[in-house]
Amino acid sequence: MERMERDDRDTAQKAKLVFLTLAAAVAILLIVSFVYANKARHERDAAKQELEAVKQDNAKLEQMVKDLNQENEALKKKSQQLEAKAKARPAAKKKTASSKSTSAKKSSKKSKHK
Repeated sequence: MERMERDDRDTAQKAKLVFLTLAAAVAILLIVSFVYANKARHERDAAKQELEAVKQDNAKLEQMVKDLNQENEALKKKSQQLEAKAKARPAAKKKTASSKSTSAKKSSKKSKHK
């Protein structure tokens, strides 16, 4: 009878040992998963902050591009206006030069006839 009680105790102790071993393994796995979850949460938060910073930089850069495009358009318009003025001036000079030459010819003809 003692032997059966001993076997029962041994079996109970083995069952306790197995249960405690499994409980320890589950606890260790739980702790490890919490640690990895915490690391992942920190990485996620850092990525969100970086994303927000990149969005702000992107908005600033878009504004700079718009400003530069407006400045570029203004410079193009000014350049076109100056080119138009430059084209108009030689035509005006040619007219004045040709009118001067015809008036000079007329005056020379008049002096020859006298």
